[in-house]
Amino acid sequence: MLLKILLAVVVLAEFYTVPTFLKYYWPKKCKQSLLFKMISATLFVLCGVLAMKVSGNNTSYASLMVLGLVFGWLGDYFLHSLKDRMVEFIIGVVAFLVGHLFYIAAFYHALKTLKPDAQLINWYDFVAVGIALILVVLYVIFMKIYQKKGPMVIGLILYGIFLTTMVVKAGLYMYAEWEYGINDSMVPALLTVGIGSVFFFLSDLSLFFILTGDEVKKGMRYFNIITYFIAQVLLAVSILFVRSQIIV
Repeated sequence: MLLKILLAVVVLAEFYTVPTFLKYYWPKKCKQSLLFKMISATLFVLCGVLAMKVSGNNTSYASLMVLGLVFGWLGDYFLHSLKDRMVEFIIGVVAFLVGHLFYIAAFYHALKTLKPDAQLINWYDFVAVGIALILVVLYVIFMKIYQKKGPMVIGLILYGIFLTTMVVKAGLYMYAEWEYGINDSMVPALLTVGIGSVFFFLSDLSLFFILTGDEVKKGMRYFNIITYFIAQVLLAVSILFVRSQIIV
């Protein structure tokens, strides 16, 4: 009971730390914004750990999800570095890429629980990634992003591949869960995974426009941050409801 209360407190604490972070963040980064961003990131990692303890979920899904949250924490730190150097930016992006790999693996393990014949790579992945790449390339050419952002475009395309694959894997798991039949954990599992994945996609999509645009709008930046933290918390909470057969 105590752990459940602590989990609820951790989730509710985000409603204070994230807005406080945003207050200090605009119009530019500072020590206070870094502090409250990392407190917010620490809370979603703690949320994942507590969800494991509360549910007794020690499966591959839970462990991989927590690892993804930890790498999200690292990405948050390096991307918000006050030194604002390219090396910190690259480390931050790589950390998020690794985090997405863990999320992909987590959803794949959950999918395998319901569909043992599921493949790690399938035609859904190729179609979704192909469409995403075509749209990104057309946007880059039409807006002439390659002339202004150069090398960053390659990193954004790579990131888009990982993000799209993660969303597809989450979608396949949700479809399998729906086919499997109604149970006590199905609805909260679908909600946490579904909304969490969609919000992650929306957050990173807005970040793409922020990084490739000439002027950063306050509303767009707020949207990017709010959807990101909601996504991380929901994916952490999904550990309460999603399990995989493979025990680690």
